[in-house]
Amino acid sequence: NVFFNIKKLIPILLLFFIISGICFAEPKLESYLINDLELKRLLLEYQKANLAAKKNDVDNGVAIELSSGTARFQFNDGGTNSSVTPTVTISVPKASNLSLKASSTLKFTDEENNSSDTSVNLGIDIISSTHLNQKINQIKAARAILEAKRAFQNRALEAEKEFYSEMKNLFENKSTIISKQKDLYEDSISFDEVKAKGYSQSSSKYRQAYMKVLSDKHEIDTVAHTFEHNCAVFAAKCGIVFESNEIPEDFLPADIADSSAIDILSFEKKNYAKIEKAVYAHELAELQRKAEKDFTLSVNSGYTMKNSNTSFTTDKTSNGYTTSSSTQKSDTVDIGLNATWQGLSIGTGVNIPLYSDSNPVYSVSASIKPNVFRNKKITKQTNELTAEQEMLSIQAAEEDYNTAIVDKQTELQSIEWAKETNLETFDMWSNLEKDEKRWFDEGIVKESEYLNAFANRELYRIKLLINKIDLIIYNNSTKLLFCRDEEFK
Repeated sequence: NVFFNIKKLIPILLLFFIISGICFAEPKLESYLINDLELKRLLLEYQKANLAAKKNDVDNGVAIELSSGTARFQFNDGGTNSSVTPTVTISVPKASNLSLKASSTLKFTDEENNSSDTSVNLGIDIISSTHLNQKINQIKAARAILEAKRAFQNRALEAEKEFYSEMKNLFENKSTIISKQKDLYEDSISFDEVKAKGYSQSSSKYRQAYMKVLSDKHEIDTVAHTFEHNCAVFAAKCGIVFESNEIPEDFLPADIADSSAIDILSFEKKNYAKIEKAVYAHELAELQRKAEKDFTLSVNSGYTMKNSNTSFTTDKTSNGYTTSSSTQKSDTVDIGLNATWQGLSIGTGVNIPLYSDSNPVYSVSASIKPNVFRNKKITKQTNELTAEQEMLSIQAAEEDYNTAIVDKQTELQSIEWAKETNLETFDMWSNLEKDEKRWFDEGIVKESEYLNAFANRELYRIKLLINKIDLIIYNNSTKLLFCRDEEFK
């Protein structure tokens, strides 16, 4: 069996591309895999999954946003007034939505330039689903990579199964040809007996025996043509090019390496692919339902210089008289709190002046969405039903596992029984073929009788080769039932 280390996929396929022009004398599994487009496509899917995971890391990492804000210009007889509010925002989504925002309003006139509402604000989630959602995204990204690896790994086994299945079909074609040849030998013997008894060529007995021989030859030619066609198709899939259109006699291997049978019980039940998939789906769904919080709370705090919400007037006095007055703005310490409960949202904030007798500036906002309250109960009931469905899927996968055990154990028993029976019959025909060959050389038996024994021996030799192929296909089919992530290590 061919095994691919996922970490070496790229150099292996590059090597495949380099040697893909080489012609092989007989069908090789390696050359068959070289020409498998699905295997190459799945490699690209694996690479895309890795890139998607990197993108997810970037999206959840430190994000910086620079904004010039909206610049405003005013032209009048007294000159030009302009203002702009540049902003810098730094956020770390995976750190409870931690964010740092700095902004300032810059004003420019012909007479003076100044700034106001220069602030630095730090915000963070106290209670939210942010952390769980980040975890879910990471799990999904890692799962996508894992499934891409598994898909490539399983495709290698499936392609191997296809390779041996097509080879098995060719051996069965060859076996059919031998069976037809055996019929020809037997009908030739009967025809020789008819001729020996002196039947004339015009007699019904003679013509019937002769027509059986001709019919056997025609059937052999038909099956042989099908065999050659199938060989040509199989050769093309293996990248084999023949100097002529004729299929070599030794195109199919004379023998196939023995394989050790895989016991389905050697795999852990939890790694049964359907069970593993159902359990993963349930656990992920549970995490997603847990992330749907009824209550969220976030807080922010900051410092604002020359907060426009805290304007106050100061007077200049001389000799007890007010000579002039000016409007000023105070720096403030800012605190904000935002909370949501189902469809109810409340936001509060306070700006505390530092350098004036101005009172703090309070802000409050609230909104309500009645439909959210109405849908909450429905959503809860839906989630409960969905969870039950997920558990049923796990139970169905476990039942499928139990059935697979019985099927595979029975299949293996049949393969082993067929091997013993075919080997016993092969040995019998081998011994008889040797005797028939000696008797034919001594003139005791006719050539057709020897050829009949030879055909039966060859027939069971091919059956033994098919039996070896059946075991390889059984092993691959058994592996495909399970997750084999340890092969990646």
